[in-house]
Amino acid sequence: MQRSIEAPRAWPWALGLGLYALAFLFGAPAAYFPFAFFLLLSLGALLLLLLHNALTSRWGIPLEPYLYPLARLLPLMGLLGLPFFLFLPELFPWARPEALSDPILRHRAPYLNAPFFLLRYLVFFALFAWVLTRLRPGEHRAEVGAWGLALSFVAGTFLAFDLFKSLEAHFYSASFGAILLLSAVLLALSLAVALAARKGTPALLGQAQNHTNLLLAFSIIWIYVEATTLIIVWGADLPHEVEFYLKRLQGPWDEVAALWVVGGFFLPFLYLLTNPPKREARFLLPVALWIPLFRLLHLAWYLLPALGRGVGVGEVLGFLGLGLLFAARLRQG
Repeated sequence: MQRSIEAPRAWPWALGLGLYALAFLFGAPAAYFPFAFFLLLSLGALLLLLLHNALTSRWGIPLEPYLYPLARLLPLMGLLGLPFFLFLPELFPWARPEALSDPILRHRAPYLNAPFFLLRYLVFFALFAWVLTRLRPGEHRAEVGAWGLALSFVAGTFLAFDLFKSLEAHFYSASFGAILLLSAVLLALSLAVALAARKGTPALLGQAQNHTNLLLAFSIIWIYVEATTLIIVWGADLPHEVEFYLKRLQGPWDEVAALWVVGGFFLPFLYLLTNPPKREARFLLPVALWIPLFRLLHLAWYLLPALGRGVGVGEVLGFLGLGLLFAARLRQG
């Protein structure tokens, strides 16, 4: 009887891991984009939980049943990222033999090298796992939220530099990590609100205005950092930084940029300014489901040009596999 009860819970994990492993058959870059998306989802959930604890908020209480399972997948995402260390030259320009002939990459070599890269990766995920052990569902731990948020944001920023910014050979931006972390928080918040609204969580009914305001606030902060970064880089006209945007504002990526700006900011922003989502949680559901789709487009715009890929079979398998893992974790609570 015990085995028959456990089997239905085990198969989504086995199938999810199998599909994720199959994505590597299409190349490490194919599996990297799904990995990045779900890693940022978990990291965004952790940052939100720490903010909720630091503020001893009421808005986070109905979201805890969804944020905790998402955040607790961070150690697993750390393990699932280890296979990429076998394929560093396929992903990162600094790991290729020709990097020694590039003066910029040679200058960055003391920081961007495989042993130090792996060490930082392990330290960051160990930190996230340790911070998670200090949090308890149903409890407000303001002191853990305060120092944990600062430490996790700094670690997350450097992790974003390592895993995502260094996919580009020459690009540099101090706000790159903040942009991706704000996008991650928006992703986790909108998904948690959507799940709570879909299930009709009673506690959510009195928090619709707070959740609407949070989505608005994070959207405004994110677009502000995004826009000012573009203006500063474009205005400075430094070739190694402008080339990042030139690659993403030509061909089909130009249309993708327009989509995530309009669909990922302006349309949700205008909708969230209206009264219905502030009054009833059910009116939050459409926009809370809408936002993650454009977070996905936003991340694709950032990563896929650097990986030299579009979306193919490998990416689909990776998303299906990791999606199954996350769905199974949310079901278990």
